[in-house]
Amino acid sequence: MRPWERNAASLEAALKFYGRAEQRGGVTLITSPVAFSVFNIALLIEPVADIDGEIERRIHLAARHFEAQHRPWSFWICEHWLGARTSRRLTRAMRQAGLELLVESPGMEMDDFPETPKRILPSLECLQVTDDATRASFRRIVEVCFQIPHDVARIVYDDPNRWDFPLEVWLGYVQGEPVVSTAVIEAAGAIGIYSVATLPQYRGKGYAEAMMRYAVADLRNRGAAGPIVLQSSPMGMELYRRLGFQRTTRFFIYATSSI
Repeated sequence: MRPWERNAASLEAALKFYGRAEQRGGVTLITSPVAFSVFNIALLIEPVADIDGEIERRIHLAARHFEAQHRPWSFWICEHWLGARTSRRLTRAMRQAGLELLVESPGMEMDDFPETPKRILPSLECLQVTDDATRASFRRIVEVCFQIPHDVARIVYDDPNRWDFPLEVWLGYVQGEPVVSTAVIEAAGAIGIYSVATLPQYRGKGYAEAMMRYAVADLRNRGAAGPIVLQSSPMGMELYRRLGFQRTTRFFIYATSSI
């Protein structure tokens, strides 16, 4: 599997946390229980032929699905699924369907964390999210760091039934307070890292790196193998480069104007 394929497959596996998933016409459709666009996801999973109408067909397929569910929604696209001609007209096709570019996210990979960090990392007490208390703590970090409305986050993250899923979430505590999170999943021959978030007052101190290292090491100690993959925010890309990650692809996330 090529690096960008690993990245895209890991992302698909992680996003299924948010709701019921089905594959239809070259797209995976993930329908969440909340009316929030970034949790109702159409994800491109097959190449798009460079012919008139093909990308529009898949957009309209997804639009019909989510409109029937009365959900705002988003379309996530790995650049490597697109031909050059389709790439040039992608934004126009999305706008015609009422979607605007929300973010461009670099897909990145590295073999593993260097054995010795480049700086002294802070100490953390690390706990896996497994019960009501840790779920609530993770939800509060997500609300702050990703600007998720409280009522939406409560439905998505407080439901214990949702956590019967291979995505593992870890919290890092400082003096008894949860300050950083990281999620990991083993899929597509790689370890995917997700939901890396640090409360604002604790940023820039190495907590996120310490938490990621702990979560990945725990998974590897239980037999997980392969490179580490993630999708960075634009502002986080330089941090991940310093850790040793290299960009292997890009994801474009378009969303309806009603979040």
